[in-house]
Amino acid sequence: MNSGNKAIFWKRLSEIRAGMLIPDGADPRPMAHAVRSEDNALWFLTDKASDVAEAADRRANARHVVSSPDAKLYATIDGQLSVETSRDKLDDIWTPMATAWFEGGRDDDRVCLVAFRPTRAEIWATKGTTQSLYQFAMAHLTAGSPDLGEHEILEF
Repeated sequence: MNSGNKAIFWKRLSEIRAGMLIPDGADPRPMAHAVRSEDNALWFLTDKASDVAEAADRRANARHVVSSPDAKLYATIDGQLSVETSRDKLDDIWTPMATAWFEGGRDDDRVCLVAFRPTRAEIWATKGTTQSLYQFAMAHLTAGSPDLGEHEILEF
């Protein structure tokens, strides 16, 4: 990954379905996200009575941590939460899984649409498990260090 290459970040992030969301002033919690690079945002659905909704209502800063060997991405993403009211965006990110949380579907009064807009991300883009094992073996044989991928800080 070249310095500043956000396109690869967004592509790999879109292959990950969930992470740990940590709003300032609230406990960490696992949250499914929808990635929309065109919005420069990750989108969450939560209950209006949740700590996440309260944090988004006050436009709190937050951190979202993702980890996926399949997507070859490990990242801590810092940004700001906000409550959004776009019906089109809600329709865009709604999934059948969301219905399990909201009996009334997307019309349930408890549904809160939250945007998380990154300001900074520290990422590790790996080469995958097979390549990593090879790199470990070569490092052992040559007394060198394994090349496990790239580490980068992105600013948004």
